[in-house]
Amino acid sequence: MALIPQSFIADLLNRVDIVDVVGQHVKLKKAGANFQGLCPFHSEKSPSFSVSPTKQFYHCFGCGAHGSAISFLMEYSGLGYVDAIEDLARSAGLDVPREERTANDVARQQQAMALSEVMSSAADWYRQQLKGNARAVEYLKGRGLTGEIAKRYALGYAPDGWQGLEAVFGTYSNDEIAKTLVEGGLLIQGEQAEGGQPVKRYDRFRDRIMFPIRNPKGQTIGFGGRILDQGEPKYLNSPETPLFSKGNTLYGLFEARQAIRAQEYVLVCEGYMDVVALAQLGFPNAVATLGTACTVNHVRMLLRQTDKVVFSFDGDSAGQRAAQRALEACLPLMSDDKEIRFLFLPTEHDPDSYVRAYGAPAFEKVIKEAMSISSFFFKVASEGHELTTPEGRAHTHHAAKPLLLSMPPIALRTQILRELAIRTNSTPAELEAFCGLTVAPAPVRQTTYQPVQGRYQGGQGNQGNQSNQNNFSGNRQGAPWQASKGSAKRVATQNIEPPKAPTDLAEQMLRVIIQFPHLGKALDSNKRELALRAAQQRSEKAHALMKDLLLQCDQVELIPGEGSKPAIAGAGAFAMFQDQLSRSELAPLYEVLRNRVMGSDLDLDGATADLDGAFKKLELIHLKQEMTEIAQKIAGSTASEQDKARYRELGEKLKFS
Repeated sequence: MALIPQSFIADLLNRVDIVDVVGQHVKLKKAGANFQGLCPFHSEKSPSFSVSPTKQFYHCFGCGAHGSAISFLMEYSGLGYVDAIEDLARSAGLDVPREERTANDVARQQQAMALSEVMSSAADWYRQQLKGNARAVEYLKGRGLTGEIAKRYALGYAPDGWQGLEAVFGTYSNDEIAKTLVEGGLLIQGEQAEGGQPVKRYDRFRDRIMFPIRNPKGQTIGFGGRILDQGEPKYLNSPETPLFSKGNTLYGLFEARQAIRAQEYVLVCEGYMDVVALAQLGFPNAVATLGTACTVNHVRMLLRQTDKVVFSFDGDSAGQRAAQRALEACLPLMSDDKEIRFLFLPTEHDPDSYVRAYGAPAFEKVIKEAMSISSFFFKVASEGHELTTPEGRAHTHHAAKPLLLSMPPIALRTQILRELAIRTNSTPAELEAFCGLTVAPAPVRQTTYQPVQGRYQGGQGNQGNQSNQNNFSGNRQGAPWQASKGSAKRVATQNIEPPKAPTDLAEQMLRVIIQFPHLGKALDSNKRELALRAAQQRSEKAHALMKDLLLQCDQVELIPGEGSKPAIAGAGAFAMFQDQLSRSELAPLYEVLRNRVMGSDLDLDGATADLDGAFKKLELIHLKQEMTEIAQKIAGSTASEQDKARYRELGEKLKFS
């Protein structure tokens, strides 16, 4: 089996026009350098979906959906990666080449295909078992579920036996069959028995209602099982497998996508029984996490579907802890056009029981009145702290700091910070400084100069020269430079802080490099060091982003030039690079940076000039800093002749800069 070469994919994106590809499915209108339309991935009334012909990239400022022409076809049409490439290639009149893969690549692909078929077959078998088991059917009826809902969510039943799936896959004594079932999480294998006894192998799910967990394409990737009678654990999920990761999967999202867009919000519950029961009761826009805390990936998936998310939690301490983890996952992805709320039901109710007790209108009312993300932020930050005491207010600041730092610099963060300052009897500036959100500039002191001889004029008892004497005594203790004995040169009367890189230089370089990664790839070690130093002076987060971005640039493949011409970056380079960055651990930060450059009409010549200009400024700052350091040595009489020669050399360089 062969792979599609990356060079062909880059060439394909260079040949097709994303405006034409997207325009076949979305009505686009020219808006400046880009095209705009209503986003096909979430419900909206004002267009926030932008397509850039220069970057060959689409981006929705509403739900965050973004990508190349390939990813658009995958997301919109539900095509697989290879199918999307082949579809795009056909439209461009190209044949898709293949290259041989390594044995490991082939093994991984075969494993994924085998597991996918196994999960699908198991789901079909569980559904058949439900139809023939009156006890399981009565249980679902007792929970108020109809056959229509059971069909929509593909519910099934795992019989109360140890080797039920042998009826589908064959005997578990076959090691190959057992290995695949174990990898899929359907079979549990015991330890190797002593004395040559056969290994115990038995079904993971027994006597349980089965809830297939499906990916966005509708393929079964795992299962959840609910016990019918009393027993523990009440709920049992598939383990982590090559197909299934709890931190990246939401139960019911495949089934709820249309309802989420119609209702314009998604309701996030704690269990899959809540999801199915709510669908039965008129709330088909519910999804659930799967026995794990809400993650950033969960939130990102939700915000791609809608601008409004409502989390529903039990009112007990466990529910409060789960809600706090959800808050921590939401804050890095917040934007001012998103709405996130937290609903806490009475401890004796879950969503299902609440609707049955009080009715659907009452549940709709509490959803609308759910706590806003800002209100829950204040609740979490001040929990257990007495705001009437300095200690309590300090503890609140301490608790709020990591939450504020995790947020992007949006208007909501500013509003939360101001409100928190009022509640803790502080000023916004004090709170910003404590959290490190802004750095107050150091006060500028006037540098004064006096002739060296002035120190001795008027004698030791001359009171009229007292201020001058004080100035020069300070100079003795570490002024940046000092004239040699008998010299009439002027000396500074105070320490001068080394100049710092302007905070906008790091941002400027990040913006250029994320748009033109081949420029980052071409930077030599000296320029990389300057870029990292500028980012470090801006913030730790900027330094981490710059370091990762340069590493990502090194992975960029260029299109070979014709003949003796140098390799180039094609029109699809931006789109491919953004897909690459979306798989980075710093993907949320790249998303913020990408939002800032999507409206940019910067071309390659302008980008090259901007980057060169930034480095010239950084080099100048570096020279001044080195000169200041040598001046301090001269002032302290510790400078060598080599230092003095370097000082004169730097002075000449700065003169002509």
